[in-house]
Amino acid sequence: MSKVKSINQKSKMENNTTQKQNAKKSFTLVELMIVIAILAILSAIVIFALNPSELFKKSRDSRRITDIQTLYKGISFMESWNTSGITYGTSTTVYLSLPDSSTTCSSYALPTLPTGYTYNCVTSTNLRKADSNGWIPIDFTVANDNKYITSLPIDPINDINYYYSYNPGGSFEVNALLESNEYITKFSLNDGGDSFNSYENGSSLTDMPLTFPQNWIKVPGNTTYGTSDFYVMQYEAKYSTDGHGASDATDDCRVDTRYDTYDWNKACAYKADQQTNVISSPLGSPIAGVTHNEAKAICAFLGAHLITNQEWMTIARNVEQQSSNWTLGTVGTGYLFNGNSSEVSRGYKAFADRYDVDKGVNRNQRAVFTLSNGSQIYDFSGNVWEHTMVDINDTLLDNLPNSGGESGWRWVELSSLTTYGDFQSFDDLCPTNFSWNANKGMGRVSTNVDLQSDRVLRRGGDFGDSSYAGAYAMGLDWNSTGHSAYDVGFRCAR
Repeated sequence: MSKVKSINQKSKMENNTTQKQNAKKSFTLVELMIVIAILAILSAIVIFALNPSELFKKSRDSRRITDIQTLYKGISFMESWNTSGITYGTSTTVYLSLPDSSTTCSSYALPTLPTGYTYNCVTSTNLRKADSNGWIPIDFTVANDNKYITSLPIDPINDINYYYSYNPGGSFEVNALLESNEYITKFSLNDGGDSFNSYENGSSLTDMPLTFPQNWIKVPGNTTYGTSDFYVMQYEAKYSTDGHGASDATDDCRVDTRYDTYDWNKACAYKADQQTNVISSPLGSPIAGVTHNEAKAICAFLGAHLITNQEWMTIARNVEQQSSNWTLGTVGTGYLFNGNSSEVSRGYKAFADRYDVDKGVNRNQRAVFTLSNGSQIYDFSGNVWEHTMVDINDTLLDNLPNSGGESGWRWVELSSLTTYGDFQSFDDLCPTNFSWNANKGMGRVSTNVDLQSDRVLRRGGDFGDSSYAGAYAMGLDWNSTGHSAYDVGFRCAR
């Protein structure tokens, strides 16, 4: 019996040892859940860091850049191979990689081209053909040693938003709209062309008309204002004589000879009523001398609309939260940039230079606001006031926001407003931090405590407004949609 007992005890000990060893080798349910949670967190971090959406954009952009470079090499080769016997297309035609049964691409809601220009499309069957029947009307097949193009490339997406374009112009230009902010910064801004969100290549980089979305930027929507992502002109509206180079306001074209703004209602050497020649461009003088109704009509003609207050506030609330837009490099420190407002602590240029409207490519850092998606918008504060619609229906104002107190027209601080008139709340007028006002570069409001009627809205301030200018500046002292001035322009959104 003692021997059997001893054997049983030994067996129990071995079982206990085995169970302990198994317990050490296995995980409990809690431990498994912890491991899974850690792996999930690490996966999320990796996915966030890699940003697959941006990676896909960069991948497509890489192909676009390669395709455009290939087209450039192929067309350049054909020009050097035979300069007289090859047809390159019509200088006033913009050839697109979009497939369409209509030769004028009428199936697509494309941007309006400048006067005299037309689009050209071919059918999907012919789209890639390199024998002059493809979307580029050059016969690449006649050159036996053509090693560049045997089939025409098309955009990776190739829809109404992203497509390739070609224009013979003075020589030729091919371009592609890019998606990723990194590649737009790296390539679009440094290719020597006049579009700042397209990659351009060719022997003449100002041939392609600057139609939407070239030099328009995408703005992230904001639920506070009921806005989804939208596009807005990157620059104040300019008048172009040829669809890509904006006109300068010589003395006879200016609203007032003291100020470098282009008078919409002066004929000058060109027809100033050619709405198709309004573009977004850093070049040329801002359009001014334009009424509220005229600005609305121009934007509508371009397939867009005059910027609304909801869209304006979406931009303003976005840029105020970006440290790079503040003079001391941190949100809430120093001032929010005021641009060209004749106030050097908030913007740039001294008050003595208050007649100097700004323009051009190489601008002062404080002329530009950077948005959360990396897009940049110029002259949103200062330079010229901008016509703005209260809402998409362009409701006119009968009750104005004010701070109470004495009667008459006054400039008041945003933070002193006690009533918001026909606006719903401070969200329609003010920055997120209600204490921010002119002492933070926000601008001021021109308003009246007395009852008013049919007021139109202007925003942003101008080149001589000093501390009154700012991303939240608001002018409410016009009671007519027919008013115009030397310092009031506009920009469109869509």
